[in-house]
Amino acid sequence: MPKVLITGVNGNIGSALKKALVAKGDVVIDLPDNAKRIQNLDYFDAIPNPDQIDLIYHLAAASFVPKSWEHPHDFLETNLMGTSRVLEFCRQYAIRLVYVSSYAYGIPQYLPIDENHPIAAANPYGLSKIMAEELCQFYGENYNLSYAIIRPFNVYGTLKNKALLIPEIIEQIKAGKEINVKDLRPKRDYIFIDDLIELLVLAQSHTNNEVYNAGSGASYSVKDIIDACQMVFETNLPVHSAEQERKNEIPETLCNISKVKKTFGWEPKYNFIDGIKAIKQRLDLG
Repeated sequence: MPKVLITGVNGNIGSALKKALVAKGDVVIDLPDNAKRIQNLDYFDAIPNPDQIDLIYHLAAASFVPKSWEHPHDFLETNLMGTSRVLEFCRQYAIRLVYVSSYAYGIPQYLPIDENHPIAAANPYGLSKIMAEELCQFYGENYNLSYAIIRPFNVYGTLKNKALLIPEIIEQIKAGKEINVKDLRPKRDYIFIDDLIELLVLAQSHTNNEVYNAGSGASYSVKDIIDACQMVFETNLPVHSAEQERKNEIPETLCNISKVKKTFGWEPKYNFIDGIKAIKQRLDLG
């Protein structure tokens, strides 16, 4: 049974992944001090028997895009230097790595977007993740690191971060007055968190130094998302858009998931409506 370490284990994806791995029978090693920052030199110092760890899932990251424009250095420090710490630890103890990256393609040159699409950073957060990917690839080529890079497009299914679009919309629906958004037009490919977790569990058997997209293969505008949420929550609230376009806005993302389907034998189980229904059910259950 594999022994696994998850950085960012207390986050939304990390905690769900830990639960899935434990259910599978893996041994998930807890970090003795979760208060340490991933970029600290002593982040891994207190881990007992590090030579027994088989695989690391690296999820710890600064990830809120608007904040990355305000504090780019903080994002580069956490996401780039933190990944450097993880890679050195993997190199020292010959540990395999699953690196959870992000959308990395900027404004698309074509749709759907496959892994061969040119890389482009649309914001400092994206830049930090792309640079961290390059570090993984360098260690793979020069230090025999075995890794898989997973690029999730937009993950939804948890409401913990109220500043994200879907939690923000659902909070406004629960308030029962009106729905206000900045822009109704941008379209995104969304992957439900349960589907992503299933993919990440499978990824531990595919650390073959490849990059894999993770999405649903469907794209939804902000207006589509509001309509779907109102249908599921049975509301008909007025909707107001400020028609305010974000800096370096990407008009649409659409994920080509053929590579991960073929390699992992995986495909998403949730369409977007099913995902919103699952969120509502989990809210109802408290």
